[in-house]
Amino acid sequence: MVAPGPTEFSVIVSTRNRPAQLKSCLEALRALSFPGEDFEVIVVDDGGDLSLDRICEPFRQRLDLLSLRQERNGPGPARNRGAAAARGRFLAFIDDDCRPDPNWLRAFHLHLTNRPDELIGGKVVNALTANVFSATAQVILDSVYAYYNPVPDRAHFFASSNLAVSREKFRQIGGFPEPWPVPAAEDRTFCYAWRQRGWRLSYAPEAVVEHRHKLDLLSFWRLYVRYGRGAFLYHRIRDRDDDFGGINPDAAFYRECLRRGTDNRSILETAKTLSLLATWQVANAAGYLMERCNFSRKPTTHELAGRACSNRTEHSVHAN
Repeated sequence: MVAPGPTEFSVIVSTRNRPAQLKSCLEALRALSFPGEDFEVIVVDDGGDLSLDRICEPFRQRLDLLSLRQERNGPGPARNRGAAAARGRFLAFIDDDCRPDPNWLRAFHLHLTNRPDELIGGKVVNALTANVFSATAQVILDSVYAYYNPVPDRAHFFASSNLAVSREKFRQIGGFPEPWPVPAAEDRTFCYAWRQRGWRLSYAPEAVVEHRHKLDLLSFWRLYVRYGRGAFLYHRIRDRDDDFGGINPDAAFYRECLRRGTDNRSILETAKTLSLLATWQVANAAGYLMERCNFSRKPTTHELAGRACSNRTEHSVHAN
């Protein structure tokens, strides 16, 4: 199904070497309650090893679906590639290992109709509740949202797995930072740049996606090492400015993590979760130090990333 003219939403899915997850995501997008003629889906393959044609082709009869491919460059640039091709008035971003609730786009549409110039973040829930690694990752994300977004219409951060913005505003800010040396924290940097412009972020908890990221100990460790590396890049950029909008976890944040990690859990579940929360911190620290060493040896790539973000915030003003 192809619609040559503009549409209300462009749903952008960045993917790489996860055909089963992508198929599940597309199935859920096909089941959305939002009118099919009012949204398109753009899948961007970030240099994967397999052709996506066999995954995407069966959905083209029920979805206005465009598939693109880029050389491996990371999820942020892949989202930018999708946004550049988008026809939608609004852009909605979702990860390939997520399944949106049927009312997902309706919820975003309601908020953006009333607040078209805001960045709207939805709720991410873990679908793999029996997986202690995935469940702990959800504890971490929930703690971040609770701590940094206590006032729903004055939020500070949303993960790129579930957010929506106007296409015009996205292009004004320049999209996600490029180049970006590591696939982590590009959404953190994007939200920071948004707030530096004086623009508002608002939370729409009724815009729900289920996250199906199956983790084990090794992949959990690697995930948070990567986040630690991204945190260093983020702090390099933030510290170039006046420290406005920076994310600096304090004791209250860690108390929130501990509370969520121990609530309604058995003794064994609590012990496992607490041990993984400790692992998370060690992995973050290791990644941060790793990227700091990389910077001391090869500052050029990092400075390019910093300039990419600075170009988005050079006319920044403080948020209300």
